[in-house]
Amino acid sequence: MRIPSLTRRGEAQREEEAHAQGKAEGRADERAFGRAAGRTAVRERPVAGDETPTERIKPVERVEPRREPEPVAEPLGPRPRSSLMATLGLIVGVVGALAVLTGVLAGYGIAAGGLATLLAVGGISATRRRHVAGRTEAMLALVLGLGAVVFGILVVTDSLAWISTASDKVGELRDWLDAQTVDRF
Repeated sequence: MRIPSLTRRGEAQREEEAHAQGKAEGRADERAFGRAAGRTAVRERPVAGDETPTERIKPVERVEPRREPEPVAEPLGPRPRSSLMATLGLIVGVVGALAVLTGVLAGYGIAAGGLATLLAVGGISATRRRHVAGRTEAMLALVLGLGAVVFGILVVTDSLAWISTASDKVGELRDWLDAQTVDRF
């Protein structure tokens, strides 16, 4: 009995098909053929010299070609610029908040806070346009401006015990710093 090798799978399949076809035609022929030959009913076919491979074929590995990174498309149009109103609103808001904290300049701080609020609203509306940045600056200016106005009104009406228009917190801070550093230098 001949065992088909793994390199000749096609032959083994053909032999199985022929065997199955022989069963369909009738088992009597196979039995007669097997008994007459003195062996099993497997038919052997001579192997041609061309069908035998001389080298073993190795599976080919797929190698992906290296891809260059795709260039990122830059947005068209001008670069975003910061809103002038938002920036001015932030500067005036900081000045207004510091003026209110002095106590003596609380009235000027209220005015600066109101101006900062108006500039911040203008900055927020300006940042809605395309290529205009500075929305965060405008929001911060709005908070500082409104805070300076509210805090300034509380200082002017003497609603806060720790600060009033009669107290000079900047002068008190300078006197305290002078007393702390006079002996050191």
